[in-house]
Amino acid sequence: MSSTSEHGREKHDAAFKAAQVSVLLNAVLMTMQIVIGWLAYSDGLLADGVHTLADLAADGMVLAVLRLSATAVRRSANDQYDRYETIGSLLISFLLIATGMETLWSSLGHAVNVASASSVHASALVVAVFVIVAKEALFRYIMAVAKRTRSTLLVASAWHARSDAISALIAAVGILGSMAGLAISDRLAAAVIGVMIARIGVNLGWKAVKDSFGRPASETAGQ
Repeated sequence: MSSTSEHGREKHDAAFKAAQVSVLLNAVLMTMQIVIGWLAYSDGLLADGVHTLADLAADGMVLAVLRLSATAVRRSANDQYDRYETIGSLLISFLLIATGMETLWSSLGHAVNVASASSVHASALVVAVFVIVAKEALFRYIMAVAKRTRSTLLVASAWHARSDAISALIAAVGILGSMAGLAISDRLAAAVIGVMIARIGVNLGWKAVKDSFGRPASETAGQ
């Protein structure tokens, strides 16, 4: 087996393992966020749970792309692997944009009825803080693997995890405001999370498009 082929296989295996770890953690966190967010009357935590649900869908896309790219890796077809990564990054970006817009629309609709909002329970704050720590740890792990394997797909996945850590922080601030008597703060936090998710999606999509146009030119120059 050639060194190029061996490197491609190692890159694929490391990326696949990182994606599996992300799936398991996101499944646990999403369940906690949605269940506790609903029970604790926290729109911010619920919005963050929807973001994590989008993470799960994105992880599924990553795993599917890695499966498809396995054949390309075995054949040492690195250009095909790069194409699969670009497609996966674009799918993640589209998912982020759609999730962000839906979250923003829903939170603004709920803000109109803020007078009837129930006080957020402290349990929502505990979950939000736990998610911040867990998501930041996941970001650092996936980014380390991405740098080692030079995987643009994992870079997109890592920043998706970091976006959840930031959105969990925003949710925590909104929950604190609600617990202090400002009921609208939790719903405004959900709206901010929606905008942030959509913005990250746009940035990732633009980067993927630029990479896809830039790669053929560099490959041609190297021939």
